[in-house]
Amino acid sequence: MNFVHIIAIVVSFLIAFYLGKRWQFWFNFHLSGVCRVIYWIIVLLAGYSLILPRLLQGISTYWVPFICDIVFGLFICFLYVLIVFDLLYVISFKKFAPNLVTKIIYIICSVALFIYGNDMAIRPKIVEYQVSIDKPANVDKLRIVQLSDIHTSEVITPSFIQQMVDEVNKLDADLIVITGDTIDDRLDPFITQGFNRQFQNMKAKYGTYVVFGNHEYLSVNKPNNSVENIESAFKSANMHILKDDIFYDDKLGITLVGRDDLTAGWYGEPRAPLADLLTFTDPETPIILLDHQPKDLDEPAKLGVDLMISGHTHGGQLFPVTLIVDEMYKNPHGIYTDHETAPNHNFISIVSSGYGLWGPPVRLMTRSEIVVIDVAFNKKDDPMPENQE
Repeated sequence: MNFVHIIAIVVSFLIAFYLGKRWQFWFNFHLSGVCRVIYWIIVLLAGYSLILPRLLQGISTYWVPFICDIVFGLFICFLYVLIVFDLLYVISFKKFAPNLVTKIIYIICSVALFIYGNDMAIRPKIVEYQVSIDKPANVDKLRIVQLSDIHTSEVITPSFIQQMVDEVNKLDADLIVITGDTIDDRLDPFITQGFNRQFQNMKAKYGTYVVFGNHEYLSVNKPNNSVENIESAFKSANMHILKDDIFYDDKLGITLVGRDDLTAGWYGEPRAPLADLLTFTDPETPIILLDHQPKDLDEPAKLGVDLMISGHTHGGQLFPVTLIVDEMYKNPHGIYTDHETAPNHNFISIVSSGYGLWGPPVRLMTRSEIVVIDVAFNKKDDPMPENQE
């Protein structure tokens, strides 16, 4: 159990305690004895429904995490509406008080919020960015379709992945880039549920490129889940792996740099310094960096990267986590342009909120997305014709 688990346990307890106490008030629960004990067991189990299946990995089946994620999503929605009700109770000087009508309204609002949040999670929008790189390439423009944080697992359905494949294939991509967390934790569902075969059907003129995220590494020490197993599965899905690797395409005249994840070193996979990787690139060509976590934007800007494409943040996924993510990252979601860090060089960062999600099947204040990046380059000068006499 690490520090994050301890924080999650404490926060889950505080939320469950608050909800349990306030539900007693708003629903006029007067419990004692065995009924009181059963009530608090149910409340605490609901509060811990997010972390229990993850602490008991290898024991739980498909239905346990599936049901627990839904329960926790409902739990969060009931919490948000309850906070609003408590505020109304205070500012109305206790006139907005518990009665049959407020109970019905509370339940309807909570369920409606869950339905809305689920819709934001499972119906992605297409987000388009127009980017200009002030370097010549062998093409005038390039359409990059970005997918990120798909988090394939037991609770992800083939129809959800097929929806993604169908949407991507409508976008006429030159390149597809997948910026990490393609799997949620274990590799097995990616294969057994046929996601690798569905990924094979994604169409891009110059192929699909993928980098590792932190979730690819979560179970690499378990049987049939090694880095080699994951790489083999990705290759079977027609994805080119860039793991501290560089790819230069002669047809396009651009350089793709794919970094290993920031957490790779924790699992015995040391990550190469970005400066070392870039020594093998031509700074006169457009350099596009794929890096799962948008942790440090100044370094790639100073080193001459033109466009950095990332994911990881989920845009916060749930309010108020959205506010925390905003403080943690210079670019938590969307597009960010830096004209100052490197002289005579514009650096662009694009961060996707992701196609999938982690934990409860809801998004509040964010939405799942597929990103389309239309990149324009300086046109290479045609060679001057020889003077004819």
